[in-house]
Amino acid sequence: MHLKLSFLAVSLSLILQLELHQDFAQAASILGIFSYHLSSHFLVLRTFAGALVKRGHNVTLITPEGMPPDIEGVRHIRIPKLNKRVQDMLESDQLLDFFGNKWMESVMAVTMLSNMSNDILTDDAVQRMLQDRSEHFDLVMMEPSGLEALYGLVEYYNATLIGLSGGTVSWNTEELAGNPAPNIYEPISPIGYSWDPSLLNRINNWIHICEEKLLKNLIVRPAQARIFKNIFRYSEQKFEELRQKYSLILINNHFSMGRVRANVPNIIEVGGLHLSEPPEPCDEKLQKFLDEAKHGVIYFSMGLDIMVQFLPENMQQQLMQSFAQLKQRIVWKNEFFNIPNRTENIYVIEKAPQRHVLAHPNVRLFITHGGLLSVMEAVYSAVPMLGLPVFFDQFIIMRYVKQGGMAEILDTNALNAEILTTSIRELLENPKYADRAKKMSQSFRDRPMSPLDTAVWWTEYALRHRGVNHLRLNVEDISPIRYYNLDWLLLFGLRFGIVIGSVIYIGFKIFMKIREKQRRRRDRERVSLQIMLLQSRSKIY
Repeated sequence: MHLKLSFLAVSLSLILQLELHQDFAQAASILGIFSYHLSSHFLVLRTFAGALVKRGHNVTLITPEGMPPDIEGVRHIRIPKLNKRVQDMLESDQLLDFFGNKWMESVMAVTMLSNMSNDILTDDAVQRMLQDRSEHFDLVMMEPSGLEALYGLVEYYNATLIGLSGGTVSWNTEELAGNPAPNIYEPISPIGYSWDPSLLNRINNWIHICEEKLLKNLIVRPAQARIFKNIFRYSEQKFEELRQKYSLILINNHFSMGRVRANVPNIIEVGGLHLSEPPEPCDEKLQKFLDEAKHGVIYFSMGLDIMVQFLPENMQQQLMQSFAQLKQRIVWKNEFFNIPNRTENIYVIEKAPQRHVLAHPNVRLFITHGGLLSVMEAVYSAVPMLGLPVFFDQFIIMRYVKQGGMAEILDTNALNAEILTTSIRELLENPKYADRAKKMSQSFRDRPMSPLDTAVWWTEYALRHRGVNHLRLNVEDISPIRYYNLDWLLLFGLRFGIVIGSVIYIGFKIFMKIREKQRRRRDRERVSLQIMLLQSRSKIY
């Protein structure tokens, strides 16, 4: 009887503790700051924020105007200046240089990041939030990138900090997670970075990363530190401390997409968050076009943020010439309905229900710019890809899925109809691409929890275990000798040095001994010669 009562008491205690943990997580106030004007990033955020609201959290989002659209249950703080910054950049005469030149890209990025941080922290609505003493936040989540002045909000509210990365992992993300591993460096910008593993290219890539680090440490961070000190009046030491406060970073990626990484425990892969929402509906006309495609369908889209009008005119002509040679039907996401020389096999649509199209059994190929969400949706639906990357991380993303065996990549600057048509036919007719796409899709889908459930669970884990320091590899607590295994190298070097030193010493001694013998022999020969000369002279006299 007593044993039963004891067991019941323990069970009730555990249930109560779990409920208390759950109630704490459900009652949390969360502040999200996402300033980048990228539609794909906000598709992920919209899904994630909506799930947090359903869990009972109070969510406040600081974002540009209109991005994302209002989410039910979320308090939105819109920053109009962020929209103006993007508009100014698009209208800039230096825009083409920005996309083609690493240094121009860096200069413009530094300016944009400084302006964004300042615009957010000086916004009237944000200032009212800071001055309202009734406001508090248990957790701050943000993109782990260049807006480091915003870390002041973490200290101001004494909150837990987590990252939600809408892109790929770079060396900077690794540093923020507490994992500055030099053997898996990945660049922030792919411009000038080489994927060829030769020795010269490895040296070039090391220089590339060093340049990025110099730009980050000498230009980006000092600019952010000035804003940080001006707004929050905290010291520069506090600025450096807050950079190490990330409890965990949610990465919108997954190892099944062709890139296996050495992640530390606080980097959590949640690629496919947005796939938890139902796909967009498809109208009857498009559905009929897909259903009646006897030879299959090719879907062509350059994403939400790249308009066809911004593509080189020559590229559009090459695409039209190539599509005219194909028997497959083409669904082309294009804002121009009246395309010159358009053939009957092309269906033009301004806003395509992409997930619905990719999931259709008649779709054989996806021609894409290589945006992360587009690639993810193609992997999910097992559709081979032809990549036409234009800028930023699109080159890296497409390279990974090419390594995975379900894609090929073409250079948009050297595109012609013959190369394009040959590549399309290779992807359509060679079964290895479709087979590999099916295997990658199965791997991508096969998980113990959905990406959304994983992201929510880890967010609430960070709330329950405030700080989550036990997940971080705190390099500051590890001496450089231990972290880089220099003790082993020093021991090996000492042994090697003793051996080499001994060999050199013995060799030197032998050399000196031989030299001494040679010197004595020469001396004897010289003395003998002198004696002989003296003897010969004495005979003469």
